[in-house]
Amino acid sequence: MATAKWAAPSTRSSNILSTVANSLANGSESSTVTYDNSTNRDLYALLTLKLGSITPSTGGSVSLRITINDGTDTSDKVGGEVYVLPLTSGASAKVNVVRVQLPPFSLRISLVNNAGVTLASSANELYVRPWNEESN
Repeated sequence: MATAKWAAPSTRSSNILSTVANSLANGSESSTVTYDNSTNRDLYALLTLKLGSITPSTGGSVSLRITINDGTDTSDKVGGEVYVLPLTSGASAKVNVVRVQLPPFSLRISLVNNAGVTLASSANELYVRPWNEESN
């Protein structure tokens, strides 16, 4: 009988967020960035979101919206999966890590700012660290 276990995670990607979240106004959604999983077809990933120093309002959050491209068309940004990431209070840089299941397609990821304040003008980053399962 085969035993399933986690395979060693791949190396973390470079920052795919670039500058699309810099100075993103409260209540706004960024343009999308792309993570292409159509070749590697990884099953899972950790998304690490790092935000430059802000002082969010009480209960402030940001959301990651993930839509997919089927090879021809990309879903509108009103659909997709949404991961709400609460923000800690106080003036500081913020870090959130979320586990997601990856489809074998190209993903479009946008950031929705519900922090109660405008995001920092720099130091906003998003990394992807994919992994799979293996059986022995």
